[in-house]
Amino acid sequence: MDVEQANELYELAYRMAAEATRLRDALETEFLSQQITGVVDDDYDLGRVVSVEQVLGGYVNLSFAVVTRAADGEHRYFVRKYNRYADENEICFEHALTCHINSRDHIAAEVYPNKLGRTLVTREELLDGQRIPRFFAVYELLGGEDRYTWVKNRCTDAEFESGGRMLARFHALAHDFDPGGFARHQPPIMEFLRTLGETFTSCADRAADTKFGECLFSRLPGVFEVLRKGAAIEPRLAGMPYIPVHCDYHPGNLKWVGEEAVALFDFDWSKLDYRLFDVAEGIVYFCSSWEGPDDGEIRLDKARLFVRAYQEEAARYAVPGPMSEAELACLPRMVANANLYVLNWDITAYDCARDPDVDEYLFFLTHQLAFMEYIEAHQDELAALAASAATVGVASSGSEGGGSAA
Repeated sequence: MDVEQANELYELAYRMAAEATRLRDALETEFLSQQITGVVDDDYDLGRVVSVEQVLGGYVNLSFAVVTRAADGEHRYFVRKYNRYADENEICFEHALTCHINSRDHIAAEVYPNKLGRTLVTREELLDGQRIPRFFAVYELLGGEDRYTWVKNRCTDAEFESGGRMLARFHALAHDFDPGGFARHQPPIMEFLRTLGETFTSCADRAADTKFGECLFSRLPGVFEVLRKGAAIEPRLAGMPYIPVHCDYHPGNLKWVGEEAVALFDFDWSKLDYRLFDVAEGIVYFCSSWEGPDDGEIRLDKARLFVRAYQEEAARYAVPGPMSEAELACLPRMVANANLYVLNWDITAYDCARDPDVDEYLFFLTHQLAFMEYIEAHQDELAALAASAATVGVASSGSEGGGSAA
């Protein structure tokens, strides 16, 4: 075969591969549209579907904006197709928690019951040659603006404060939630940390021949040291508020009107855990910088705004109330633990992906590692930040009589 023939065959193969990709994408779009239409039309009394549009941006589940037509006109809904590993018991926990907080203050999307009174629908589909169950749910389509993501998070100062207040409201509304037999299977943060060393090592081994694996493997000694330090605070957490936590609290999971957070969504990672962990993860998500001159840093000035606003709002409620001095003393190390929790997502999401974009996940990995190092180098500054918030809730708690969320 001469060079001209090789060139012609390459061009032919390239065009065929491009056409195959185009056909695959078109078939996927049609399949999902038909599947979502069938779920809403057959299992719900919400009218007949007239349009389905996929909502892009998430990494875990698939989301769709659906328009139906009923006798009283057209209505818009949000439909979620849960990821292939979603667990029915965990979904029921999520839905029950959402209903609980909305019964007190409608800050989350209502989840609609189907014709049988359940809040989820099951379909079987063929995936990797096997028929597996997939779960679906229909939600209220919330008003407000989708303004941010977990990496596009450069909020205004007023938005940092509003984000802190919304988290405090959620904790007050959810604190006495009784999940019954429902639960998220992932253990609470301190127990979960004890599993991460083995997880990170095995994932690094499986990715050994990639840039992602090489980067992870080279940084494991530092990660293990941070895990060791994180585990040391466990005895100090005894008796601290242990309540439902959102566990994915970032600006992309809030709806915004002006500079106010008006609604909270994506409760599928929620579980029972230390309130302190949720605040710490909020700092990691809201205050991490993914671009600009402070790229790879935790923006401590913004974290101060977030924590102060949390304390002031939490002081309006008797339970769980503002973070205590004991909680705040553990906050710097819990921020490090929360960052390791997000790092775990970076690593395991790459490990589980069918065809991962190595460069995209390497971007996440290198940033989370940079945040880890920044947090370690600035524990004293985080401690000062926490100490400055110790009297905020105490000072403001009398202003509204320490009201209850009930």
